Amino acid sequence: MGRVRAVTRHGDAGVPMHKLVATIRRSALSGHFATAFLTRFGSAILGFVTLLTASRLLSTYEYGVYVFLFSIGSGLGLVAVLGQHNLLLKHYRMEGTAAGANGVLVRHNLVWLGRALALLLGVGAVVVVAEQSLPDPYDRLHLAFAFAAVFAVSEYLQNLFRIHRRFALALLPREIVWRGGCAAVLCLGSIAGILYGATEAMELVLALLVAATAFQAVHLARLHGPDLRPGGARAAPEERAAWRSQSLFFTANNALHAVSLYLETVIVGAVLGMEEAAFYFVALRYATLLLLPVAAIDTVGLPMVAARIQAADWSGLQRLISRLSLASFLISVVGALGMLVVGPYALALFKPDFVAHLDVLLVLCISSVAAAFFGPGVSLLMIGGGERFLLVSNAVLFSIYGLVLCGLADVLGIVGVACANLALTLGYNLLVVVWVRRRWGIDNMATSILWSLPGTRGRRAPEAAPRAPVQVKAQVAAQAAPHAAG
Repeated sequence: MGRVRAVTRHGDAGVPMHKLVATIRRSALSGHFATAFLTRFGSAILGFVTLLTASRLLSTYEYGVYVFLFSIGSGLGLVAVLGQHNLLLKHYRMEGTAAGANGVLVRHNLVWLGRALALLLGVGAVVVVAEQSLPDPYDRLHLAFAFAAVFAVSEYLQNLFRIHRRFALALLPREIVWRGGCAAVLCLGSIAGILYGATEAMELVLALLVAATAFQAVHLARLHGPDLRPGGARAAPEERAAWRSQSLFFTANNALHAVSLYLETVIVGAVLGMEEAAFYFVALRYATLLLLPVAAIDTVGLPMVAARIQAADWSGLQRLISRLSLASFLISVVGALGMLVVGPYALALFKPDFVAHLDVLLVLCISSVAAAFFGPGVSLLMIGGGERFLLVSNAVLFSIYGLVLCGLADVLGIVGVACANLALTLGYNLLVVVWVRRRWGIDNMATSILWSLPGTRGRRAPEAAPRAPVQVKAQVAAQAAPHAAG
């Protein structure tokens, strides 16, 4: 009751959202947020246009093979970046005095990326030879490895320019130009008579991704060209050891994340058939639309979150996280309600028989709303030193998930796969909530807005003293001391 009265005295529960919107509009971030949100939204729409185009130009089987190879390539690409995009977000500093250290970090990142690309291309070459004895569609796996190599570089460059708040350069090449261009090149390929199936579709999509990534790479060379020359400065041995350890944890966690994103589509294709994989990929993409607010907020908000962590501003961090989580959740709920109405028509756009699996789409939408409820919690953990916790807990969680996925798929079919997705989402995010609360006393759920309102009194003190992440402790020791003592 005390909390309710405090909220009433200071206005209704909508005030924080109003203040958040007003703050964004008044700040220099308004343009960045608009760019990020519109780009993410445009990316999703253009992605659907490409999927729709491919579904109309290819047979259901070949379309299933296309999404099968695309899923494998995207998942491998997320792993092949070897956590260097996370390492970049964690250590890159925008202060003018940090230019030298940033150059050393980028050089370290690219060395790791180079090794990953060499491994991917090498394995791809071996696969080309082995494919001669493999049945269809496994005789086309080399395309997935080639796609993964380019996708890994693109993922790193996107995060680099996000940190610089050059969101147009970070997002437009891949999210708008590439995704929109894919639909165009598929249509042109069909008109020219060179689009026969999934093989040619993957080749056209890959060629366009190479061009978009090369454009970003040119800007990377302009930004850090001198740091990449032979004989450039290298990190101290102890710093390299710390980065190596963190990179391994990031890589393992990214592998689990890639599994959560793409394993279901791959399993559906391998076990239930390529036609079912084609539907599941479409349904999953529709449900992912509800996470667009989270993606836009992460794009703009994570640098702000990292700055508060580095300054040990725990109260400011709680206010920011609460408002961002609530905004993500409310927008995703509205989107889910809209999907109830338009879902059958949206599925019929691709193939009329997809409508029979509307229940799968609805379960996946509930999973997306659940993920949005927890806001940027996973990102908080990844940039705050929780790599080891996430890796260990996810190893346990994914072992259970594998059993649940196979069991539900066997009993319930494709809707069982969607239920396993929902169970994984809830378990994954609840683990994150536990860690964030213990680490900083921060609540990242949307409901935390109820006790982070300005003027609310009686908030329970965190059970654990807030702690700065290891990499920023030396920089913020003076500020962190009072928090640790309190």
